[in-house]
Amino acid sequence: MFVFNFKVADSKKVFAVFAVASVAVAIICIICMISVQNNLPDTATCDELGCYSLKCDKNDEQCAFLEQFGLSPLKITDSSEVAIPTEFNKTYEEYNELQKSIGLDLEKFKGKSVQKVTYELENSKTKYAVLLIYKGKVIGGHLTNGEYGSKNRPLI
Repeated sequence: MFVFNFKVADSKKVFAVFAVASVAVAIICIICMISVQNNLPDTATCDELGCYSLKCDKNDEQCAFLEQFGLSPLKITDSSEVAIPTEFNKTYEEYNELQKSIGLDLEKFKGKSVQKVTYELENSKTKYAVLLIYKGKVIGGHLTNGEYGSKNRPLI
């Protein structure tokens, strides 16, 4: 025969310690998840170019980013904030495939507001390069001739 003897005062202390420890563990887990989600890579890799830098916080870094692809930016023609939709339609799926071809992926940026910067290009088949920038890093981009309905091309 077993007899369990608990004092009411002791069990309240144990419960309180357990509750505080549980809350502390939950807070630590939330902080870790947020820091992992906010870690954006500094580089991307594609077959044609290999490993390239994504850092583009300032205008000169954006120009250097485009120069990695053999492009010669002249000036910024447009800069605005755009929202990446939470659900991709067929057009965005195709656009994301374009991004994947250069080692980028917009999936983890669904629902985020990003900076869209358009550069006029010098000596290029296409007239403009468009960069999508989130927290100082390029998350997407394409080449375009600027005409409505024209097909976007990858940066490479």
